[in-house]
Amino acid sequence: MDHRFRIVGDVSMKTKSIMKARKVEINYGKKNSEELGIIQIREPLTTELPYFLVHVTKCDPDATIAIGIASPDIDNHAGLYNNSIGYHSITGRVYSSYKVHANTLGVPYGKDDTISLYVTYFGNYLSTTLFYLNKTPVATRYHFESKKERYLPTITFSGGRIDVAVLWQQAVDQLPSVSDIPISQWIRAPMSTYNSQTTYFENPSKLEDLPVQSPIPLGKSFRYFVVTQQDVLSSGKGASVGLATCSPLKPTPTCSLLKDYYTWYPKLKMKVGNTIGWGVFYDEECQDDKAEQLCLVYVMFNSVIVDALFVLQPDGGFMPVVLLQPYATKVSIEKMNTQTKEDLTRLQTLYKQMLGPAVEVYEKDVRERELVRDYFRQSEHVSIIVNSQTCVISIPKNESGTHYVQFLKPLTYDRRFFFVELEQISEQSQIIIGVASSKNSLSKLPGLVTDTVGYHSSEGKLYYNNKDVGNMKGHVCKRGDTMGIEIEVFDKDMSVALFSKNFRPVGTRFLTLQDHSEFMPTIMIESYGEPIELLVYWHTRVSVPPHFSVRNAEDWCIPEGTKVDIKEKVFQLPPHFDTSSCIQAPYSLHRKYNHFEIVLIDKFSENNPPPAIALCTASPLDPPPKSQFKQDYLRFWPTGDAAKYIKQGDRLGWGIMYPDETIAKEEEQLVICYLTVNRNVGYVRVLFQPPGGLYPVVIAPPNVTRIKMDFSGTRISTQDFTDEQVKSIISDARRQIEEEHKHQAHNFRSVRRARKTCSPANLDKDEVTDETTSSFVTLINDMTTDIHSKNQQFNDSLRPENLTVTDITMKKKTIDLFHQMTDLLLFPSSRNSPNKAVAYDLKEKKMVEFYADNQENVIDKLWSYIGRHVSAETITQIMEASTKKEGTVTKKSRRTKDEGRQSSTKAITTSSNQTKARQTKKRTTRESRI
Repeated sequence: MDHRFRIVGDVSMKTKSIMKARKVEINYGKKNSEELGIIQIREPLTTELPYFLVHVTKCDPDATIAIGIASPDIDNHAGLYNNSIGYHSITGRVYSSYKVHANTLGVPYGKDDTISLYVTYFGNYLSTTLFYLNKTPVATRYHFESKKERYLPTITFSGGRIDVAVLWQQAVDQLPSVSDIPISQWIRAPMSTYNSQTTYFENPSKLEDLPVQSPIPLGKSFRYFVVTQQDVLSSGKGASVGLATCSPLKPTPTCSLLKDYYTWYPKLKMKVGNTIGWGVFYDEECQDDKAEQLCLVYVMFNSVIVDALFVLQPDGGFMPVVLLQPYATKVSIEKMNTQTKEDLTRLQTLYKQMLGPAVEVYEKDVRERELVRDYFRQSEHVSIIVNSQTCVISIPKNESGTHYVQFLKPLTYDRRFFFVELEQISEQSQIIIGVASSKNSLSKLPGLVTDTVGYHSSEGKLYYNNKDVGNMKGHVCKRGDTMGIEIEVFDKDMSVALFSKNFRPVGTRFLTLQDHSEFMPTIMIESYGEPIELLVYWHTRVSVPPHFSVRNAEDWCIPEGTKVDIKEKVFQLPPHFDTSSCIQAPYSLHRKYNHFEIVLIDKFSENNPPPAIALCTASPLDPPPKSQFKQDYLRFWPTGDAAKYIKQGDRLGWGIMYPDETIAKEEEQLVICYLTVNRNVGYVRVLFQPPGGLYPVVIAPPNVTRIKMDFSGTRISTQDFTDEQVKSIISDARRQIEEEHKHQAHNFRSVRRARKTCSPANLDKDEVTDETTSSFVTLINDMTTDIHSKNQQFNDSLRPENLTVTDITMKKKTIDLFHQMTDLLLFPSSRNSPNKAVAYDLKEKKMVEFYADNQENVIDKLWSYIGRHVSAETITQIMEASTKKEGTVTKKSRRTKDEGRQSSTKAITTSSNQTKARQTKKRTTRESRI
């Protein structure tokens, strides 16, 4: 065994000796091999040996190579592991700690291509890297590993046969020169071109923000650059010219002196031939112009210094960047190293004038970022090591048990995200990150206590208030992964926590803690005797959370194991034979994102139904809503008669209209939800916008494994509603709300009489009394008549294709349902107690206790508990049975585990005017939603 290398999987070396200018031949895999292959040389890159090269001699069409740097414990492709970096062959993407976004995009590579990696600067906490493809620079990225002994050259393989020849860093004869890279080799997007005759960078496709970036930063030997506008808009707009970091920083900087990108817009109208330049000026005593430091950057317009700014330069320096535009498609670029005496004098003066205020800003940020021991609430065996950039939390070996750390500074709207990198953790151990009050006992895990949320690594579950129900079930996390929590919505009643894995969203949950000053980041560690190490980036050191685009399929919450086709916008779901599966948008609909839709790309039938689309709250409301205008989900599933009007290739969508633009988006307000079929409105429903809003959700029944999105209509304005019609719809809804309030007392009296017969104390009764049934039917009939009248008004004011809403007629069937669905065995000793009940849950096999309070009596508590354990399929079956026999109850049917996990293909049937829409108002767990 050759101890110079770490080899994982089906990887072999033909030649093992490392000699100057001689490549080592490496082979991987078989055809369609899915086993990951890894080869690392155990000697790290250094300032003396910063470069290695890989030539691809063979590569199957579907095979993937990733070339980069990683630590010796990596078990995934390079770049898809904490603090690793990797350039991927098929996609051309360059990942750094899972992040892919940057000004330089990379391009795909394969057989006969040569890829090389150069660490251009070794910083204290991060370094800069430059990737070459066939001797041409293609991408720059930060490498965020602070431990230089972990800078191991790494090649990973998967998907097919691959042969490469590697020139390891010890065998490199001569390093490429990075200081004299010509302008023509500045890194440009694949869609742009360089004209060698005119020396213009061009944007022939007329795309927006098409980048051209220097592969090296400004410095003492490259003082400034100048861009000449060769094409401008008639209004005077030209290409954007600025400075950028090597790639986005991790974490996002908190100091206002440091940004990822700087640009300058002239107040004058730009003309062809005008020039804009950027430069950098350092302190005279500066020894390392690439190190992190305060410096002066300045703008030159037509060779005159017109603006200056004091900034905090990150390790590696600032890269010149130009963004071509559809209206500014051509520029020429020059590098400058000399300045006039007048310019130097002015820059020295500006530096001295602006240094003092900049130092004050910098020192204030240092104080705010400081992590003092008093800020932590921790258990005995937790070790916390803090420096200016990192916070390392560790548990020593043999310290089994549950350990905790709570950071006693609350998450706020301005600092609302923190994340944890799992550096060292065994398969048995578990990390839980969450939000909890400082008043809570930390003997229980976040999410398993009321008014807390928690993300559990080993299960991948997202908990809130001791429940893990929701559209998304979360993802399992292990060593090398990053777990994050953002309070995405701060609401006076309930806030919304958005959980992420590796900077991708995985799900949302309500945080019911109403005291925002108690939103304390909390970490729990369940150790089984193995050493554990975490890198924690508290919110006081993270300026903004990851931003997700609702138009990017990769930014949606998806089930674990889902494959995403970015180009086609298709989600390939993993098999889910016994349950439905969901995808969810990371953000709720709002004024600027008011519509989503899917395309029915596969054939469907009665036995193989298509996907359903829904608007849902961040997680189920608890207790379930009682008003028909306060719902936590609204779903359309084209089955039954509705399927006759939908065909393969159709687009189905949900949208939201805000009737009153003066009301802030976070305030409670009535909104108009509308269903669209091929962008035509087919159904309308008025609801109160719930806390956090309504999230787009697509539900795939067990037979569906592909979901296709259409992101071309995320913001639409429908012509189906005039101002008068909108006013009429809202006015009518308000009248219904008033009537609902008037009938509330009567409703409660009637419903409670029905509830009483359904309570555990009455399990031995098989039928509802005629008096209760009769009075309830009378009430339902009266309300149904009223609803029919109101729906007719809606239909008269809207297009005739709109669907009729008559869900109130289902209430009697819902009452019948709960008579049959009681899975509780009430103990006789508590049947006569007005304030307490003790029961055994036959489904969950546990004891439960119910106590009366100011809001609900014991019977109401039992009713609410029963309601959480009803499946959509059983609802449908019993409703169909109850239709055949009014006023009586069929024999009680137990809900099995399998029944609770299945979705009925008949849970909702919606059609045109000839078919009435049916909806179940009492919904329990999120599983019954899908």
